[in-house]
Amino acid sequence: MTDKKNHLVISGDELDRSIIEQFKQGVSGNDPEAVERLLQLHPLLAVKIDEPWFAFDTPAIVSAANRGDRKMVDVLLEYGANINAKSSWWAGGFGVLHHDHYDLSRYLIERGAIVDPHAAAALGMLDILQLMVEEEPDIVNLRGPDGQVPLHYAGSQEIIDFLLNHGADIDKRDIDHNGTPAQYAVNNLERCRLLVQRGAQTDMFMACKLGDIELVRRMLKEDPNSLQVQVGKGDFTAPGGHIYEYNIGRAMRPLYYAERLGHEEMTELMLSYSSDEQRLLLACMRADREAVDSILKEHPGIVQSLQPEEQSIISDAAWNNHTEAVQLMLEVGFLVDARRSERSATALHHAAGQGNDKIVRLLIEHGASQDVLNEFGATPLNSCIWGSLHILNPEGNYAEVAESLVQAGAKPPTQAAGSEHVKQVLIRHGASK
Repeated sequence: MTDKKNHLVISGDELDRSIIEQFKQGVSGNDPEAVERLLQLHPLLAVKIDEPWFAFDTPAIVSAANRGDRKMVDVLLEYGANINAKSSWWAGGFGVLHHDHYDLSRYLIERGAIVDPHAAAALGMLDILQLMVEEEPDIVNLRGPDGQVPLHYAGSQEIIDFLLNHGADIDKRDIDHNGTPAQYAVNNLERCRLLVQRGAQTDMFMACKLGDIELVRRMLKEDPNSLQVQVGKGDFTAPGGHIYEYNIGRAMRPLYYAERLGHEEMTELMLSYSSDEQRLLLACMRADREAVDSILKEHPGIVQSLQPEEQSIISDAAWNNHTEAVQLMLEVGFLVDARRSERSATALHHAAGQGNDKIVRLLIEHGASQDVLNEFGATPLNSCIWGSLHILNPEGNYAEVAESLVQAGAKPPTQAAGSEHVKQVLIRHGASK
């Protein structure tokens, strides 16, 4: 599920926009007291309580349930929120039971939340799922949130076996993220292995995550080009970004993934199939100066021969807060604004979004563009503002990043936005409150 804009719906002119914004901030900021005060003071707000004002076209109660905020859920229910409201997300709506908070789900069911097959699969409610399938056998492949099917949500071997034994498509892909149940489960090794054992299609990333070097070896012998796959390309693309963008990493390649997972033998196996360019890129990602110097000595012009897309690993390093790697790449001549496509994010976008002032200042010193736009039409300062509200890197300092960007020439927005600390910076530089 991927929200590509800061979505806001205002139903009618009766409610002031500022009241809606306060309500949104209170719900998103886990402040039930503030939300209750607003609902008491503005009765019309309670009438509009199920409007899809939150990210991914989501009503307040679904947003609160998704964060596991029981106190907020109770306040919203007290003021009339529909416990069975769903988001109006284009690929398939999410409800209050479509999250990972088991105890809250049980509580919500007691309060009247209706269990659908996806929730039943996630919560291990085999008896309920059996009744549903008896009444409607095709329900095992029913599209739900993001266009996922119950197998995407299956949380136990018992549920997985039941669904597959009753006709569930083991490789059914969801609509928004083009992911199979096994790909969704790649960070849950037990579930992923169960699905693979039952015949799920595997890919190089899955083999890496499972630590299955023999599977990697067979794949490479059958097709050495399988090492060249990349998240965000080919089979690993989707309208909302392939699921691997979220549970593995943007633009990830198998070689880098094996390295990140610490599979040394697997990484060395992959390197034996890799080009000099790939060896250089891995050495840069490792911030291995000795290896980089050795490759540059053997191939003096290799950095200049890299395609912009290859040099864009500098933006990946910035996203991952790998300061040493960013610094090394800049020193050996990587393009400071390298990016995978004409409209994708630069290293400065990613560093700003993470609130990493050290990398931001390093990139500014090397001439990074302040005006370049990413695929959402955002400048690096816009990325900082958005990141201060949505990424919330606990190690980040978004106010310092905003200050650094503005000092370097970024134009503040007309109206201050972002976290309170970021707003204060922008107001100090001329933005209105």
